[in-house]
Amino acid sequence: MAKLRIIIFGLVFLIIGLIFFNHKTEGKNYISINGKKIEVEIADTSSLRQQGLSERKSLCPDCGMLFLFPEPGFYGFWMRKMHFDIDIIWVRGETIVDIAKSVSRPGPHEFESPRKTYTSREPADKVIEVNSGWCEANGIEIGDRVSY
Repeated sequence: MAKLRIIIFGLVFLIIGLIFFNHKTEGKNYISINGKKIEVEIADTSSLRQQGLSERKSLCPDCGMLFLFPEPGFYGFWMRKMHFDIDIIWVRGETIVDIAKSVSRPGPHEFESPRKTYTSREPADKVIEVNSGWCEANGIEIGDRVSY
């Protein structure tokens, strides 16, 4: 009888653990570049793309924002109201077509209206923003593949 209780307790504990794990990851989006997993927020509307990471104080180490566009094009990004530096990755289909590494946050005189805009050298239909240095630390380069 004691063995049966232990087995039942173990199964209940396992089921609760699986429910908790699924609940914690539910609603989260992940992409992978060269096997490096990134939790991403999706910016797929004009207003979400315009807001981007502006006004945030930080981004978790393996987190980012994935901007989705309806078709490939030359989409410019600026650092308006940014509090931290980032890497910007432009993607067409599943292939990285350009990277701007270590893009600096604006100085106080350009915080509201930065003068510099960052644009890819080739058309892209997705853009990924991650913490500055993430691409370098993970060996991410132009031509690498992105999995969704």
